[in-house]
Amino acid sequence: MAASSMDIDIIPTHRQQRRRSLTNIPENIWLDVFGYLTLEEKFKAAGTCRTWHRILADPSLYTHITLDSMEFNTLVLCMKQLCRLAPRIRSLRISNCHSSFISKTTVPIQNTSIMHHFPQHPGMHSLHSHITSFTLPRRREEYRKLGFTLHQDFSQALFVLMEQSQGSIKSLDIQDNFLDLEMTELIFCIVRYGRHLEHLIYDRNKDGGFVAPEVVSAITAACPNIKSFRGQHAISDTVLRRMMTGWEELRSVTLAPYQAPSIGTKEVSMEGFWSLLECGKVESLELLDLDCISNENVRTMMERVKQLQATSFERTARSPLSHPFAHHHSYFATYAPATPSRPVPGASVRHLVITKYTSTPLTLPGFGALLKLFPNLESFKFTTNFFTYDHQFRGLTRDIYETEITMVERMVRTEMTDRWGEARSSDCWEGEWNAPVSEEQHLRAGIMRSG
Repeated sequence: MAASSMDIDIIPTHRQQRRRSLTNIPENIWLDVFGYLTLEEKFKAAGTCRTWHRILADPSLYTHITLDSMEFNTLVLCMKQLCRLAPRIRSLRISNCHSSFISKTTVPIQNTSIMHHFPQHPGMHSLHSHITSFTLPRRREEYRKLGFTLHQDFSQALFVLMEQSQGSIKSLDIQDNFLDLEMTELIFCIVRYGRHLEHLIYDRNKDGGFVAPEVVSAITAACPNIKSFRGQHAISDTVLRRMMTGWEELRSVTLAPYQAPSIGTKEVSMEGFWSLLECGKVESLELLDLDCISNENVRTMMERVKQLQATSFERTARSPLSHPFAHHHSYFATYAPATPSRPVPGASVRHLVITKYTSTPLTLPGFGALLKLFPNLESFKFTTNFFTYDHQFRGLTRDIYETEITMVERMVRTEMTDRWGEARSSDCWEGEWNAPVSEEQHLRAGIMRSG
């Protein structure tokens, strides 16, 4: 009996000690521990006890937010919970989120001529189309009819988060979502509260990106500190030049064609791209299916660089400082105006990504000109497929294609080895020559067959 009573006395004593040991841990230690939890884990842990609930309400735990692989409703709930915590967000990433409702909803398209003859059977000959295939006003009306309000809820939550964090948020990354974000007030939030943004990525969200040049122009004016701007957006020559002057710190950008409703496909021209290279500050380029990146255009730009370098050398040779008495530089500096050195177009580019699916493909001479145009490349990725070349070159066979690949691979790898050494050259070049056929390639092939 004595032993059992002793055991009974000891057990609660140990429990009390454990409780006291947990409560005696300093809050800064708890903050460090909780910092390793995901956002959903933090929300769950906050319901454990009052102490953890209070500690987990500290805004410092919510400076870098990642909302990944969530259903739309869960995403909105998490954003609303964040609003109540009033964080000072520095980076916000929303990725791989989806909506079952949007992905499954179809809308009937009535055949008006048949409805006129068979008014008693309104759904008899109607077609059904996915809701995201309609124009923006039609989609808005259909969502209203169906009582779907998550777009408004998302907009309200994002508005509050961006307003709370307008002085701290530096990065906004929204990728690989299927939420029909064109229906939200995302662009308004960026323009209104994104003045301090440095990195803006909006890509592969089942839409055409920022589909109007006016939108990109507004973002350029409202967010002057952008360093990285990625995504398939509506960037024309005019907008690109505005970006070069408005974004003095721009270092990374994506260029891709976009569909303008009035004029069809539109993209940056060779002259517009040249103005980007002339600025001499962009270090990372992603060029997605641009027609201006062709053998002839790249060679033309390379020749321009040679002419600029030759002109610069000639000007230097004629400078007073090349005089035999140039050691008296203080005398000549008094009478000779200083000529600031201009950056060599293309020399600033360190990382290059090029895709070719429907635009003019590159061959061996084009790759050679590219390597000369970008003499300081540290990484180069090229993606294409046989389909691209087969529809541009008559009589092309698989054997010819494979031979071309072998020659390009050998040349690029040799050049990269000469530049960076054997150890680094394997990471400098990646050629994907058999990528899956894109949707646009399938579409164009169907049009050609029907024609």
